[in-house]
Amino acid sequence: MNAALLAFSEKNRVNLTETNAESLAYSLLADLFNQNETAELVDLGFQLDNMLLSCSYNGIECSHDFVLSISSVFGNCFTFNWNAFMKKLFTLGDMNSTLVIFQGLTLTFYVPSQLNFPSTLFDEGLVVLLHDNDELPRTTEKGLRLKPGLAHTINYEKSQTIFLPKPYTNCTSSVELDLIALYKTMFNSIAIGQVAYSEVVCYQLCEQAFIFSVCSCILPIPLYTRYVFNREHDNLIFTNVCHPYTEEQTCALTTAQRFVSSPTTIAAWCSHCVLQCTYTYFPTELSANLAPTTAQKAYWAPILLSNTSNWTNLSLPNDFAANYDTYMSSNYLRVTITCSKRYVTLNVQEAKLTIVDTFAAIGGQTGLWIGLSVLSFIEVCELIYWQTVKWILAFRSWHQVKPSTEIDLEKVESCSDQVDTKK
Repeated sequence: MNAALLAFSEKNRVNLTETNAESLAYSLLADLFNQNETAELVDLGFQLDNMLLSCSYNGIECSHDFVLSISSVFGNCFTFNWNAFMKKLFTLGDMNSTLVIFQGLTLTFYVPSQLNFPSTLFDEGLVVLLHDNDELPRTTEKGLRLKPGLAHTINYEKSQTIFLPKPYTNCTSSVELDLIALYKTMFNSIAIGQVAYSEVVCYQLCEQAFIFSVCSCILPIPLYTRYVFNREHDNLIFTNVCHPYTEEQTCALTTAQRFVSSPTTIAAWCSHCVLQCTYTYFPTELSANLAPTTAQKAYWAPILLSNTSNWTNLSLPNDFAANYDTYMSSNYLRVTITCSKRYVTLNVQEAKLTIVDTFAAIGGQTGLWIGLSVLSFIEVCELIYWQTVKWILAFRSWHQVKPSTEIDLEKVESCSDQVDTKK
C-alpha cells in the first residue's frame, strides 16, 4: 500500500505526509476503481492466505472454499459456501469421519495488525456476516466485529418469511439489470451465480442513479458498482465513483440528502423497488473467551516458525520468532460459527381464498342468484295469472247477476199495481 500510495502521490505531484496519507489513500482507491484496475485494487488488500491459519467445517478442511469479493468499505472480502463457486454446497449433514467437538465452521486467523494501513476510520480485527448463499453480502450494515486475542462463538438460527406473489401481494423475486451489474462488480461474471432480489439494495441503487443524474458520478459507499439505471432511456449507463474531497463528492452528498428527504423523488425513481417475496434472517448470539491458550501457542509455534512453503504467504513481521508469544496474544483470532437449531423457521403467507375457490364461490353465488331470480319470476307470473283469473270470474259473475235482478223488480211492481186496482 505504501509503495502504491507513494507512486500515486508522485503522479499527482503531491507530497506524501502523515497528515494527507489517509485522504490520498481514498483518492487512490477511487482512481483504481474508475480505471477498472480491479487486480491492482485487490492487491492492495490482504489476501486470505495472508491471515488464515486453518479452516474446518465439521472436521472437513475448507481453506480453498472461499470466493473473493470487493467491498468499497472493507476492501477484500471472502465468502464461504457461495452458490456459484462451490461444486457442492456444505450442509449440516456433511460430517468428517473423525470426532468433532464443536460442529460448524471453525476459522483460525493470524490478523496482521502491524501491517494495517494507519486509518482513523477503521479498527483492528475482522468483520463477519451471515447471509444466504445467493444473497448480496451487506457487510457494512450487518457485519459482526470480531476482536483479535479472543476465541469467538457465533450461534445462529435461520428463519424465512415468505409472501405470496401477485395477485395476493405486490412482492417480487425478479432481478433488474442494475442488480446483476452490481453482483458482477463485487464478484465477477463467473462467480455471480444466482442473483437474489433485495429491496434494500434496490433502493440503494436507485439512489445512486439519482445522484448520477445530477452529479455524473456516484458515491462509493455502501457499495461499488459500475452501472446505474438510466431512467430516461430505460437501460444501464456506465458510471464512475466521485473523487473524494472534491466538488464531485460535495455534489453527491448534497444530492443524496435531497433524495432521502423527498418522498416524491423516492417514489418516482424507486417505483420498481417493491417488497421481496422471501426474507431470510439469521438471528445470532455472539460470545467470546480469551485466546490463544498456552497449549494453542505451543501447537502453532513449530508450524509458524518452521518457514515451510505452506506459510510463505502469511503476513508475519520480521521479528515474529523473537516475539512470538506477544504477537500471537495480540493477533490470534478464532471464530466458530455453529447452528443452534437444525431446522428453518418458516413464516409462510397462505391464501384464505384460492383462485379455484374464487371461481367456485362466484359460480355458486351466480347459480343461487339465477335460481332465486327464476323462482321469483315464476311466482310473480303465477300471482298475475291467478289475479287475472279471479278478475275474469268476478266480471262474468257480475254480468250474470244484474239482469235477473231487474226482472224481479218488474214483477214486484206489477204485483203492487194489481193490488192497487183491486182496491
